[in-house]
Amino acid sequence: MTNRYSIKDLEQLSGIKAHTIRIWEQRYKLITPKRTETNIRYYLDSDLKKLLNISVLIKKGIKISKISQLSNEEIQALVLEYSRYRGEYEAQINGLKMAMIDFDVEYFEKILGQCFFTFGPDVTFTQILGKFIAEIGILWQTNSISIAHEHFISNLIKQKLFAAIDQMIVTPKPDTEPIVLYLPDNELHELSLLYIYYTLKKKGYRVLYLGQSVPAENLKELFDKTGRRLFISIFTSNPFSEEVEDYIKKLDELFGENDCWFHFTGYQVQNVTDLNFNKERFHIHPSVESICDSF
Repeated sequence: MTNRYSIKDLEQLSGIKAHTIRIWEQRYKLITPKRTETNIRYYLDSDLKKLLNISVLIKKGIKISKISQLSNEEIQALVLEYSRYRGEYEAQINGLKMAMIDFDVEYFEKILGQCFFTFGPDVTFTQILGKFIAEIGILWQTNSISIAHEHFISNLIKQKLFAAIDQMIVTPKPDTEPIVLYLPDNELHELSLLYIYYTLKKKGYRVLYLGQSVPAENLKELFDKTGRRLFISIFTSNPFSEEVEDYIKKLDELFGENDCWFHFTGYQVQNVTDLNFNKERFHIHPSVESICDSF
């Protein structure tokens, strides 16, 4: 079955503004929208793939007037040429998007295999998959991809991250606080948390990975039994924005006067302003990368 996209979907997936897409349609005839029986415009997979390729070339400094003169085959050949060099890795990330949209496991494996061979595992995980994971979150939050797309690609990446973490041999940093990674109650989106796990372990931190849907009371139980007091979590869908402050206050009450610290990020946290909480104990970060960089 062919997917249908609105122009807003194309904007979210390609990074090209909707008004720019419309101008390109009219001026260069790069893509042509279809229309429903009620005259609503929509786009197909072929339109999305072409825009993803065009976005790579635009970021490499090629003018749209020149791109418009190229055939689809010539555009693809140029993108392939640029994908061989280090840089923004836009071609690789867009290739992963295409694999996700088409539910294409073989293409996903091919793109990652080329990344590992050309750039090595460190760049593949931190620069390519790291950026792609961040984009998946945005696309899911804006309903630009379906739950099926998100689950499909997340499970493939999880397999790669778990394998990389298991194979990683790193001497732990001396005198560093062990870090607990967890997701709060009813939060199941763990892909970004796994990425943090990979990054922190690579840096030499000792990490305890609890994973999905951990009640706050269990964190206190863990602290009482092990003394681990540094926690990281991501709020993608739970708790809701209006519940974040209550959740933080609950943790504050549970841990009382004990020296414990929490680092949070995620869609639900970023939607909240003027939070009233203990800023010495709780730290809100704008992104996963911000958390990784703070350690």
